Parts: sequence; C-alpha cells; structure tokens
Amino acid sequence: MRRTFADVLREGKINIKDEYNKLYSLMFGKYIIEGDKSLHDMIEEIFCYFSFRGTCLSLSEFDKKYGFHFEKEPKDFDVVYLVSFCEYFQNMLVGIQEVERTRRLRYQYININLLQNQIRLVIDNIGYMPVEDDGLIVYVEKSSAAISVSESPMIPKELSYKVLEYNHYSLRGNLNKKKVILLHLADLLEPKRKELNGINGNLCNDIFFAFNNLNIRHNNIDPDNSSNYKRLISSMKEEELEKWYDEVYQMCLLAFMELEEEERKHKFNTLKKKLN
Repeated sequence: MRRTFADVLREGKINIKDEYNKLYSLMFGKYIIEGDKSLHDMIEEIFCYFSFRGTCLSLSEFDKKYGFHFEKEPKDFDVVYLVSFCEYFQNMLVGIQEVERTRRLRYQYININLLQNQIRLVIDNIGYMPVEDDGLIVYVEKSSAAISVSESPMIPKELSYKVLEYNHYSLRGNLNKKKVILLHLADLLEPKRKELNGINGNLCNDIFFAFNNLNIRHNNIDPDNSSNYKRLISSMKEEELEKWYDEVYQMCLLAFMELEEEERKHKFNTLKKKLN
C-alpha cells in the first residue's frame, strides 16, 4: 500500500548534520543581513550591550574566552555539538531581543521568531527540551520523570533546575557536579526518610545506602578515613562510578514520585469517602 504524505513525514528521521548546516547558514550566511553581513556579524556590532557578556567587550573575545568555535564542517560532529550550537544561537537571539527592548531598537530584517522556532523544532525532534537558568537557555534530554519531579511541590523552586540539569550534556563525566546535585536530593529526602520507608522500604534502604557508601555523603575513597573507607569505591574507575551516580539519580526521582503518589492517594481516598 502506498504511504500517504503524512505517513512519510511521521516516519522520517531527523538528520542532525543537515539541521546543523541549516542553522549554521542562518547564523553565518552573508546573505541574511542587508549589506552583505551575517547575523553573527551584526551580533558582533551590538554585543557590548548584551547582559551576559561579563567583562568581554566583543563577541570575538567572548567566543575565545569560553571556547565557542563552530565550524562549517566540524570533524568531530555529534548531537552534543548540535545542541551546543543551538544553545549558543538561542541565547544570542535572546541577547538581540534584550537590546531591542532596552535600547528601543528594532531589527526588522531579522525574523527572530522564525529563527527561534527553527531551533525549537530541531531541539524537540532530537529529544531535548529548553530549561531556563538565570535568564539563559540550556537544553537537556527529555525525561518525563525528571520533569515531573522538578515540578513537584517537594522541590524548592531554586532547585527545580538542578533536577533537570543532571541530564545536561556538559555534566557527562563531571562527577563533582553530579555529586552536588545528588547531595541536594539527599538533603530533601532525609526529612521524608521514615515516610519513604513506609511506602517502599527496599528503595529507601538502597538510596540511603548509596548516599553513604558511594562517596556522596561521606569520603569513601580515603584510606585514612577508616570509618567510611570502601576499597571497592576507591579503586573504581570514574566511568563506572558515574554510572552508579546515574542510577542513584534515577532512584531519587522514583522516590519523589512515590512520595507524591502517596500524598495523591491519601487525597483521593478522602474524596472517595466523601462521595460514598
């Protein structure tokens, strides 16, 4: 049977290199701005007005300082490269909007909504989502569990981003940053330990065992710290330990969802009693 046009679109897979090429052309193509300028050239001219520039006086200085160098034909290209460029592109557009708002300018030849929508479509199609961090946009892998927990009333507003940040590509291989996030989650779960134990004792025991024995809450890798030293953890490669950290993170998400479900169940039971 011949496939319909809609079937073809649904079954088509996104080509990340093609999408990068299109976005790269939109940023660096000389035909974008009147006067044979690229969007990147125009941003260079107004970059001194961007709030996130820090002490950098130009976009060139900013790019050099933070290592932002995107090539037309990158040798080591992968989805992380694409996501990084999307973050760069999106935040530069936010910078333009900020300049338009604060300096009452209007760059009519730049369709910012179109550009932002194109980035959003690419990000959505590769399974990522935007998260705002102090006014800037970063993209993290979509996780329904992480999203649910980040929106839970049990998570303070200032830590909601941390729950999602764990999945950001920049944290891959960064055990220290992942450890900090796990410590935040441990602090939030500690007051609810008794309640969690009553709901799911095995999960509760596993989580707090991990907190105390995987070099998260305690120094388990220093032989001089005899009370907490764990030879296995001390000799474990960072890649393996990171995998265990990722498992602990998933267990924490499950714990928060179990706690929230218990509260929801209690409210629903109260409703059933009233209805009966």
